[in-house]
Amino acid sequence: MEKDKKPKFTDFYETVEIMGNDGLSNGHLGDEEFSFVNSRLLHRDHTFPWSTPLFYTTFFSIGFLIEAHGQIIVDKQQFTVKSGMFFVNKPGELQQLTWYSVQESYGLLFTEEFISKYAGISIYKTFPFLLFERQVPLQTSVEFRLELKKILLLIVQELERDSPLQKKICANLLTRFLLKVKQEYWEGYKIHTSPDRNPDILKDFTQNLEYHYDQLLKGKVNRTLYIKDYAEMQQLHENYLSSVLKEKTGKTGGQLIAEKTLSTAKILMEDSRFSIKEISYMLGFSYMSYFSIFFKKHTGLSPVEYRKKNLKI
Repeated sequence: MEKDKKPKFTDFYETVEIMGNDGLSNGHLGDEEFSFVNSRLLHRDHTFPWSTPLFYTTFFSIGFLIEAHGQIIVDKQQFTVKSGMFFVNKPGELQQLTWYSVQESYGLLFTEEFISKYAGISIYKTFPFLLFERQVPLQTSVEFRLELKKILLLIVQELERDSPLQKKICANLLTRFLLKVKQEYWEGYKIHTSPDRNPDILKDFTQNLEYHYDQLLKGKVNRTLYIKDYAEMQQLHENYLSSVLKEKTGKTGGQLIAEKTLSTAKILMEDSRFSIKEISYMLGFSYMSYFSIFFKKHTGLSPVEYRKKNLKI
């Protein structure tokens, strides 16, 4: 008897194959930093019920159903989604989406780097609920849906324009969208730290990672943390933490730390107030040469080349 084959986990964009140049005709506008999805158009040729393969994301995703029905599986938890519902998922979660019917449903996909770079917003400070809460689909009121849809239409209009300020405007519209959500569901939200060990290891790792980089940017710490350090924070063996992260995200702890370091570096590189030497120090690199090697390995460009290409004067 053949052993069951392990499912192949893919990136979302590979899974649904929506990245292309045909614009809204494919149900998708934008790029891998920020996207709008019209689910009805995206799945217009599919026979329902239709399911995605299991996939991981490197971005935050918002589902906004007006007239649709289906289910979503997030890290092995299954939720029914139906008309009038709204849900948010964060990067690194294993997901699968099944549609039974779609008449009107929209999605927003965005990276932390996008909102930080173009809106100047720290997700950690402004929208902590995006990072630290297990989100279940929420039922919305008709009035609230109309408010959100107005913002979505403005986003679509902007994405269809060829404007040098497009990303900045979209980032501010996204911020407006998220502030509406925060006001409706998470006003007064605070991060609660339980004295008992939290069983959600990925959640705790994410929180510790975000907090450390926030402290780095404030200049309160000046050294890089490794997987061993994050394991000690949760009183876990580093091999166990690594295995959990690999199982839940498909990536090693080292890869997740490197991704966060890189996204933070890119933000800083586009700010002319900081020299490359200062940036390497802020990110915990002992020598600028170490930072240069790291940066070129992950981007194909040296820090100097990247800065010349992306620095906003």
